Amino acid sequence: MMMFTVLLVDDEELVRVSVGFSVCAAMENVKLAGEAANGLEGLRLIRETHPDIVITDIRMPKLDGLEMIRAIREENLDVEVVVLSGYADFEYARQAMKYGVTEYLLKPVEADSLRETLGACVARIAKRRNLVLEEKLSKRVIAYIDAHYQEDIFLDRLAEEFGSSSKYLSSLIKSETGKKFSVYLTELRIRRAEDLLLHTELGIKEIAASVGYGDQRYFNRIFKKLTGKTPTQYRE
Repeated sequence: MMMFTVLLVDDEELVRVSVGFSVCAAMENVKLAGEAANGLEGLRLIRETHPDIVITDIRMPKLDGLEMIRAIREENLDVEVVVLSGYADFEYARQAMKYGVTEYLLKPVEADSLRETLGACVARIAKRRNLVLEEKLSKRVIAYIDAHYQEDIFLDRLAEEFGSSSKYLSSLIKSETGKKFSVYLTELRIRRAEDLLLHTELGIKEIAASVGYGDQRYFNRIFKKLTGKTPTQYRE
C-alpha cells in the first residue's frame, strides 16, 4: 500500500492535538509525520522531512502560513498544502489560491471534511507518482528496444522482460514515441540499415540479418516501402 505523510503546522496546541489525532484516524495509508507551532519551524521541517501533505494555519508567529506556502512554491517543494481557516479568516485564506492551494478546512475541523480533503490530496499525489513511474518505465522500454532491435522482439517478450502487460507497454510506447510498437521498431531497423548501406561494405543479406531480418526478400520489401528505394538503389 502506498503511504503518505502529513505535517501539521498551527500555533494552537489544542488544534494540533485534535487535528493530529484526526489525521491518524482518517485513512489507514496516511500518517502524521510531525508538528510545528509556526511557519518558520514548519518550513524547516518540510525541508528536512519532505512530507507529502502540509496542513497549515494562516495566522502564526514568526512566519505566517501564506509566507510559508510562498516559500514552498519558490523552492519547488513537491507537497500538497491544505489551509486551516476560521470563518473570519476565510477570505484572507483565499489568497493562498495564487500559490496553488485548492484545499481548505474550516475550524473546528470535522472528521468527514478532513477525510475528504486528505483523499483529494492523496489522489493527486498518487497520480503524479504514477506519471513519474510510467515515464521512467517507458524510457527503459525504449532503451531496451534500441539496444535489442536486431533480435526477435515482440510485445509479449517485452511484457515478460518488464513484468507488465503487453497492452500497457503498447500504450506506453505509443505515448513516448507517438508510434505503435511495430512501426517504431521497423523504422528503427530501417534507419540502422540505411546507415550500414552508406557506411559499410556489408552485403545486403548481412545488413538485413544485422538489423533483425532473416528473410532478405522481406527486408527488401520493407526497405522500399519506407524509403521508396531498394537497398541496392539506396546504396548507389
